[in-house]
Amino acid sequence: MKFTLSTDTVCDIFRSELKERGIEYIPTYYTLEGVEHRDEFTRDEQFKEFYAKVRGGEMPTTSQVTQNDYEEFFGKLIEKYEGDIVHITISSGLTTSPLSARQVAQEIFDRTGRHIYIVDSLAATIATRLVVDEAQRLRDEDVGAEEAVNFLVDFVNHVHTWFMPYDLMHLKRGGRVSGPSAYIGTALNIKPILHFDKDGALIVMQKKIGASKGVSAMVDIFKQYCSPTPHKVYIASADSDLADGMLKKVQAVRPDCNAEIGWIGPVIGSHTGYNAVGITFVSDKLRDEQ
Repeated sequence: MKFTLSTDTVCDIFRSELKERGIEYIPTYYTLEGVEHRDEFTRDEQFKEFYAKVRGGEMPTTSQVTQNDYEEFFGKLIEKYEGDIVHITISSGLTTSPLSARQVAQEIFDRTGRHIYIVDSLAATIATRLVVDEAQRLRDEDVGAEEAVNFLVDFVNHVHTWFMPYDLMHLKRGGRVSGPSAYIGTALNIKPILHFDKDGALIVMQKKIGASKGVSAMVDIFKQYCSPTPHKVYIASADSDLADGMLKKVQAVRPDCNAEIGWIGPVIGSHTGYNAVGITFVSDKLRDEQ
């Protein structure tokens, strides 16, 4: 292998699976019931327990991966491995953690001459997971780090992600929507459909009346924009009872694509709330061409 691959845990791949795949990771943080936790989830039961508490009214919060965290993490990697490192991050449109990673990578290069390439996924959870999958493919095919990074930067802009939060009152408690908007939206059963734009920021693209119409809208978007070449498709689930039905609809549209359900982990789930559902897929079109 010509480079070492690493990521943060917002990719929401089981940590045991990351280890099996030879992917190093830096944990992200969430606080629940007043206690800060490292996101080390590796079993379905851990996700279910987290969302059971959110359903019960708990309001988790998150904190950023700091520059000190990256100094320790990257320092260990350059001691453990020879050669270049490619690191996949959560979107810079959601947090400044990728900036901290770049600053530390530059400091290490200035001091040691070792290259740590930072690839901004411009997304989170299953979308970051899709980028990690592609990075692993390149690593396993013995592609050089610089060539892999150039490919991944372009690939990221072809990864489309759409999702639907379910509980507007959770968004209100977290200060992410206003009180009037949450009350009116809940009363009218309005479900917003959000999209990661080309800068990795989340924007509301549509509003649907009812969750089933929201799911159908996302499946229609997938049908319209997905690449004609068979590829991996992820359905995101915050312990959602809508995920299985959405998966079946996607499989009916594109039976040639390998589609599966993936968890929305505690860091992103702290913001979306329970029952959120979404989809990530590859498109021939860039994100800003939608």
